[in-house]
Amino acid sequence: MPSLFDDELPVIRVALPVPLTRCFDYVLPPNLQNAYLPLGARVRVPYRNKAMIGVVMERQVTPDVPVEKLKPLSELIDDASLLDDHQRALAQWLARYCHGPVGEVISMMLPTLLRQGAAAHIQEETYWLATQSGRALDPEKMSRAPKQAELLRALQKHQQPVAATMLRSLGFTSAQMAALEDKGLAERYQQSRHLEGRDDDARPVLAEIPLQLNDDQKTAVTEITDRLGQPDVFLLEGITGSGKTEVYLQIIEAVLKQGRQVLVLVPEIGLAPQTVNRFKKRFSVPVMTLHSGLNDKERLDAWLLARDGRAGVLIGTRSAAVTPFKDLALIVVDEEHDASYKQGDGIRYSARDLAVVRGKMLSCPVVLGSATPSLETLHNATEKRYHWLKLTQRAGASVQLPDIYLHDIQNKKLTNGIDGGLLQVMRTHLQQGGQVLAFINRRGFAPALMCHDCGWVSDCPYCDARMTLHREPPRLHCHHCDSVGPIPHQCPKCFASELKPVGSGTERMEETLENAFKDWPVFRVDRDTVSRKGMMEKLLETIHKEEPCVLVGTQMLAKGHHFPAVTLVVVLDADGGFYSSDFRGLERMGQLLTQVAGRAGRESRKGKVVVQTHRPDDPLLKLLAQHDYSQFSRCLLEERKEALLPPYSFMAIIRAEANQSDLVINFLTEVVQAAEPVIAQIEGLEVNGPLPSPMERRFGRYHMQIWLLCDRRAPLHQGIACLLDLINRHPMNRKVRWSLDVDPQELI
Repeated sequence: MPSLFDDELPVIRVALPVPLTRCFDYVLPPNLQNAYLPLGARVRVPYRNKAMIGVVMERQVTPDVPVEKLKPLSELIDDASLLDDHQRALAQWLARYCHGPVGEVISMMLPTLLRQGAAAHIQEETYWLATQSGRALDPEKMSRAPKQAELLRALQKHQQPVAATMLRSLGFTSAQMAALEDKGLAERYQQSRHLEGRDDDARPVLAEIPLQLNDDQKTAVTEITDRLGQPDVFLLEGITGSGKTEVYLQIIEAVLKQGRQVLVLVPEIGLAPQTVNRFKKRFSVPVMTLHSGLNDKERLDAWLLARDGRAGVLIGTRSAAVTPFKDLALIVVDEEHDASYKQGDGIRYSARDLAVVRGKMLSCPVVLGSATPSLETLHNATEKRYHWLKLTQRAGASVQLPDIYLHDIQNKKLTNGIDGGLLQVMRTHLQQGGQVLAFINRRGFAPALMCHDCGWVSDCPYCDARMTLHREPPRLHCHHCDSVGPIPHQCPKCFASELKPVGSGTERMEETLENAFKDWPVFRVDRDTVSRKGMMEKLLETIHKEEPCVLVGTQMLAKGHHFPAVTLVVVLDADGGFYSSDFRGLERMGQLLTQVAGRAGRESRKGKVVVQTHRPDDPLLKLLAQHDYSQFSRCLLEERKEALLPPYSFMAIIRAEANQSDLVINFLTEVVQAAEPVIAQIEGLEVNGPLPSPMERRFGRYHMQIWLLCDRRAPLHQGIACLLDLINRHPMNRKVRWSLDVDPQELI
């Protein structure tokens, strides 16, 4: 094979997963100078005192130092590109936007096994299928080989290949399978165990007939399918139960019929099983998932199947936004408002915003779906940057929205966080055959443990927060730093023995409702109960039997689930957003209340929602009770506009932490002071800080922030670059841990 480097320098540029913003040059050793070296392939190179795996970003590089001073490449791992031109361009854009190392972005795009140097091969299994001769032969004629006859009979029952592992579990041996192959009665195939049927099957796209659409749904499907191949962004705003998923399915059908691929993003792993099941029932093409609930091999397989074009639909959480595709033609972001789409550490990217950028790069439409769109998305739709499609009526049998009642609990005695009168309302719905959902957005048994005698409270030793009391298993647990301690038998301060739980969490509410409703099962849904693989699927399967039961849980229950038999939703604490230190607190409260209320009355039975609140006269709550999220969001947008907060400005936060408060304060103060001459020349840029974090002490460290606000992106990024340069050159930057968050979704 001819060399790629004839008459050119045999130098390549490699992206390495190190916290430096540049790539690194290496010279090709003599044994590789005639090899084919694709861009986007992995290589092993020496870096300082160890070997590292990186990705080739450029060839034929003119280095800044003499070639003889460059270290040689150690090994070429891949003979083909893992990341194509689009993926590398996307990585470079993300690195620029987040001001992060491109090597770390590239590493983030690769599954764990590829980062460790594993082969980029899909796990394949042996499958067996009866040949045409095998199907025509009566197994009774194989009397001399009864086990082979039994095996042939088993294969004749299936039109699709059967996994060898399945056949072995039925008692058949590899020798019997090979014997049928020798006789021409069966044939073997090697294919991914994640794909049903043979890879070369020319199967129809649909496996079931689509549902009938109402007028709003038809309009949405038509407008989006007419724009396939265009870099347009659509906001699909639909009230809860309006059939957004059916709109997605029918748009996806049009894409799949073109032989192209679709990416569907969901905010939580808990939503993936029900979404995947619905998609698999509708489509006969391979539907794959990619999320943190999979093991490393499963994630690698899904990644490779999408990259090779063998996965028609990939459904995934945040990390799926950077997965490569062979021919991506549509991106759907379901529940686009959800804060889970924002990465909380490392490269702090927004999967939703990255999806929009990726759609523009690939000239494919992006659909942002939500019943409660984020204020940023609503602002973009109002400014005509996005096409705004609305679904204003519930689909199918659920034609009526539930009635929402604001239940005043001022001066009322609550039983473990619930008004006793509501228990009778819940009982009535259960007696009528309905399911009841009790929503409380706090895990554990109680938010704190307190001494009745002296007032001691179970504070976290490492955070400005309380240790949550858990009963299963018994422990005190800080949900911020994850520290765990035993439940004391007496007060550590006064040694009294009367320690009482303060407030209610999901565990306590579960206990309360089990005592109140002994004739019906109570299911708790939070991160503690569904953390094990498959638990969420089993729970959803039980709920979908539509037998009377009580569901008690956190926001995991509020996000997009379809519970046909839920007729009553009780929101136990609706006031948290009013007291949040984050300016997005009210927005999140409105979204959460609207979403959880939308779980009621999704089929033919009318739903009812009761919201416990100390503020029943608040005008914003009244708007939500009237199902007027549009006016609610307009009120919040007016407040943001007056305060010049996002989306009417662009924001970034530089966070810093250290073991000593003086250290982090002095560090940030000196950086801001040094930047003042440059900042003063950047028009419209406002720099605030250093400011204490809303929770100043976490993980035993002190946290401070610098806020940057500007009405334009370019000056904001200019200011960020100035501050980061000063931070990197500051003599104390190794004693202070810092990070940058562009377009932050949380202030903590």
